Amino acid sequence: MKILIVDDDDAFRGSLVTCLTLEGYSVIGVSSGREALMVLLDIEIDIMITDILMPGMDGVELSLNVKYEYPKLKVVGMSGGDEVISFDLIERMSKHLMTSYIRKPFEANELLEKIEVLEKPEMIS
Repeated sequence: MKILIVDDDDAFRGSLVTCLTLEGYSVIGVSSGREALMVLLDIEIDIMITDILMPGMDGVELSLNVKYEYPKLKVVGMSGGDEVISFDLIERMSKHLMTSYIRKPFEANELLEKIEVLEKPEMIS
């Protein structure tokens, strides 16, 4: 399982990369949406976990860019930016562009649970 972490906060991104690597995942961390797109061109990623509020290309724009180009890519949006835009708006945006959403701050086990759910094969009805 290859996971791409996209977050402009170096310390936060680094802690996620370390945590998920210790759990046995293959993890790449980048600081911007543009860097994420470059990684996706070269490496098949299973799950992308992206901050929603970032300078330059934010998580929403990044999700729009990958939605049709990489239809199997599962995207988890994350944000703690309730003071900038409402949590309700973030949640509604993420429902249409992302597979899942997690609100910062969160515990490692919360993220691991989301990843475990996303690892399961999709049921076709």
